[in-house]
Amino acid sequence: MKFIASYYNKETGKATVIMQHLSKKFVGEAFLNPEEKEKGSEFAGCKYAEIRATIKALKYERKIAKEAADQAIDFVKSCNCYANFDSDSKTAKAIYRQLNQRIKRVNDLADQINKLYFELDNSIKNRDIILKAIEQKKAKKIN
Repeated sequence: MKFIASYYNKETGKATVIMQHLSKKFVGEAFLNPEEKEKGSEFAGCKYAEIRATIKALKYERKIAKEAADQAIDFVKSCNCYANFDSDSKTAKAIYRQLNQRIKRVNDLADQINKLYFELDNSIKNRDIILKAIEQKKAKKIN
């Protein structure tokens, strides 16, 4: 995965990140909460946009891996239909190993995507908690 560019528009509060993966470009966007106009951070917005672009790229890669795994499953099913196919032979074991590796790759990509969703959600929630704590501290100093 290759980082291409990031942009932040202070007027609209929109952060955009462009990533390249598997010869395709993916764009992630994040918008500033209107309530946070004065507290907005371009760094946080760009981080969220980068995570979203990464998720899109991994979903694309997962789609390709899933298609390859489905083809392998179909191949194994068709091989099993033949009466003279020996599922205990070295060749069959190599086929099964390849199938299992493809399925594992799809599952690993799904795990990575879920992890990024969790990271993004936690990051946003933690940022809100931190900003509220800072605001309360400032309010106490003023009073």
